[in-house]
Amino acid sequence: MNHSTNIPEYKVTQFNRAFKQIIQNNFDYVRIKGEISEIKEATKGQIYLTIKDEESILSGVVWEQKKRSLQLSPEIGMEVILIGKITTWSKFRTTYQIDIDKIEIAGEGALLKLIEDRKKKLKTKGLFNIENKKSIPFLPDKIGVITSPTGSVIYDIINRISDRFSVPIDLWPVSVQGTDAAMSIIEAIKGFNNMNFKEKPSVIIIARGGGSTEDLMAFNDEKLAISVYNSNIPIISAIGHETDTTIIDFVSDLRASTPTAAAEKAVPLKSELAQMTYNADQRLNFIINNQIKSYKFNFENLIKLLKAPNLIINNFNQKLEFIFHNLERTIQKENEQIQQNFINTTQLLKIPKNLIYLRKNMIINLNKNLNVLLNEKIAFKNEKFYKLIRILNANSITTNLKKGYSILTKKNKLIKSAKLLQKSDVLKAQLSDNNIEVEIKKIN
Repeated sequence: MNHSTNIPEYKVTQFNRAFKQIIQNNFDYVRIKGEISEIKEATKGQIYLTIKDEESILSGVVWEQKKRSLQLSPEIGMEVILIGKITTWSKFRTTYQIDIDKIEIAGEGALLKLIEDRKKKLKTKGLFNIENKKSIPFLPDKIGVITSPTGSVIYDIINRISDRFSVPIDLWPVSVQGTDAAMSIIEAIKGFNNMNFKEKPSVIIIARGGGSTEDLMAFNDEKLAISVYNSNIPIISAIGHETDTTIIDFVSDLRASTPTAAAEKAVPLKSELAQMTYNADQRLNFIINNQIKSYKFNFENLIKLLKAPNLIINNFNQKLEFIFHNLERTIQKENEQIQQNFINTTQLLKIPKNLIYLRKNMIINLNKNLNVLLNEKIAFKNEKFYKLIRILNANSITTNLKKGYSILTKKNKLIKSAKLLQKSDVLKAQLSDNNIEVEIKKIN
């Protein structure tokens, strides 16, 4: 019996439509939690991404028209909740995916961990080092502001700067939230730093009002942090409220707690400048007046000292005459002293005959003593020499041979012991007058 007649039969398109209907009926609008493991951006602007958990993966897509409404930019490793519809696709291959309308962080803890890991990475690269920060000018020629053109932030900054010390302000409008926010702020920083930008600002303020950690994620972007670090123009960051701290607050050259505080740090208070100028003017006037009084006092004293020219000349003449007479007396005394010293020295100088005679006798005596010592030394050495000759002759081989001794050798080797000999050995005996050969007959 053929049971296949009970199995329904579909065409490919028919089955795919039926499968799509089942998926859409059962999974109309869903929230799916997972970790982003892959991100690809297509040329048409849509974003393809993959999320995973411990056992499986799911593909997703953010279409170009929906990308602008995202509150945060997806990144690999981010724990998220994807909100959207499950759809199928079967034109070239069969698959299903989630059409993403919204991306949420899976709890603030996951988001804070992501920010903390990014802080550690950037800190290791030296982006937070104090020695790399640029100084904020005391009185800037122009201030560049990067913020939303529609919020209250820009008006707070403009009003605060106008109240303190009015300087020109250039606004570079950007998005301060969403997937495009970080890139638009980066472009604004590059724009202000561009060499072709006329009348560049002396300082840049990057500002945004308060919000949740998720709302402020654009200011925790790694690329934005690097762009702030590389800016040639000093940057003041003013993100959120006083308790809000983002990554660019650590990278910027100066952090302000609020946009209003940033405006206060960017320009001095005009009234304070006026007071400082007044105080400086008062101190300068005081110094100048004291100097004039001092010069006047010195001038009046000089006038009192000035007398008639003939009196001054006579006074100097008298001083010169007095000095001349003193000098003349001093020279005369010196000459007299020198002459007396010469006479005394001449009297002391006599021919030393007695000394020469004494030294001559001493040399003669020394010569005699030297000859005696030399003769005694030579006699002692001669006697010692002859003693050594006698000892040498008494112990010489020739002398001992004449006494009746002989020297025995075997094959030109000296015999010192009978143990070296055997019966019938032929030895050579050296006597005082000749050499003889002997044969060993017996060894006792």
